[in-house]
Amino acid sequence: MKKLAKLLVAFAMTAGLAACSGNGTTTGDEATTITIWHTFTEDQEDLLEKIADDFESEHENITVEVHGGYDASTYESVVTDAITNEVGPNLVFNFATFAKNFDGTGKLLSFDDYWDFDYADITSAGIVDEATNFSDGKIHAVPIYTAGPVLFVNKAIYDEVGVDIPTTWDEVKETSKKIYEETGVVGLSIDSLTDFAQLLIYQSHQGQIVDLEKNEVVFNDDKTLEWVKWWAEGVQEGYFQVAAQGADGYNSGDLNSGLIASYIGSSAGMPYLDLSDINGDLQVVRVPKMSDKEYENAGLIWNRAAIGFNGTEAQNQAVADFVEYFISRNAEWVEVVNANSPYTEVLEDESYQEFVNSDKALKALGEQVPVSFVAPVFTGSTEMRNQLEELFKGPADPSFDAATALQNAADRTNAAMQAE
Repeated sequence: MKKLAKLLVAFAMTAGLAACSGNGTTTGDEATTITIWHTFTEDQEDLLEKIADDFESEHENITVEVHGGYDASTYESVVTDAITNEVGPNLVFNFATFAKNFDGTGKLLSFDDYWDFDYADITSAGIVDEATNFSDGKIHAVPIYTAGPVLFVNKAIYDEVGVDIPTTWDEVKETSKKIYEETGVVGLSIDSLTDFAQLLIYQSHQGQIVDLEKNEVVFNDDKTLEWVKWWAEGVQEGYFQVAAQGADGYNSGDLNSGLIASYIGSSAGMPYLDLSDINGDLQVVRVPKMSDKEYENAGLIWNRAAIGFNGTEAQNQAVADFVEYFISRNAEWVEVVNANSPYTEVLEDESYQEFVNSDKALKALGEQVPVSFVAPVFTGSTEMRNQLEELFKGPADPSFDAATALQNAADRTNAAMQAE
């Protein structure tokens, strides 16, 4: 496979990619090309391309084109527009919530129509449930790794101020405020405000975020309003942070440079943390909880998945074969993305277990997995994610009104859930 240069993508460029998309290739015994669009980092892309090369060497009539360099903030809209206009990729890597946007449209590839093995034999029931959580019950989202949020801490700053690493949200507020008041360093930042919001809602609502029988959210209430105000107070007083300060735009960079004392981010972010330049002390612990009661102590995990889009029969078979091959290389993949594996054979492998036990972030994630939940996937789930992100970004505006913002988020999510 010829390595492709990274592309800086906007939708205006999508038409230019049509010539190399999967929709214009040949079928049968003739050459078949499938395309992958992704947002992986450079080292992850290197492995993806190696896997694609190795797959090609075993399938002489198939070419796999790997397109990277997509902006993560616009990736979903770029892919959606491209698929809608039939100039899109054959395969992407994203969450089941994204695949759900195409449920019932006929655009999603059904992997089980092309596989000759039972997917349930190689993974857990929970993974199968998420992979098949679509109107036709088919496999449309095949997990490639499991990760989740953990709390990354520069313990040196905590020690300087004389506070312990927080385990509850009450302690998060107390310690963050004290750190900011005494050092000017932001106490806490958040990578994914959406997942942060879902975590708070789940912990404070007995394990519910939405009511799928009523097709409405459960968070349009005083409990959630108090949490929004709790967050808004910290943002506006300076001890919580909505967006990274550093030039690279990442909280990992802010922690590395001493701009923040802690942040909640994916366990997969561990390789990007190095506090040696500031003589820091990196510690990683599970996400905070409300209490030790059931649901109030919950964590969150997510499964990033391979999602295929229908092309010709030859392309569909090639995509299904590639994903099956990709699963067989999962032990390599989860190590390069610093995540857990969704697959039983990998989980039981001794070398994999050694890898997990040697990684602070994966150990912290493992401690909360038994009480963790997977965010619900339903019609309207993408809109809910967008609305929760906007809700928790809102306090950066001094004129933010928590009650109005919460009502708007609930109304817009309900409308998306109830749309026919």
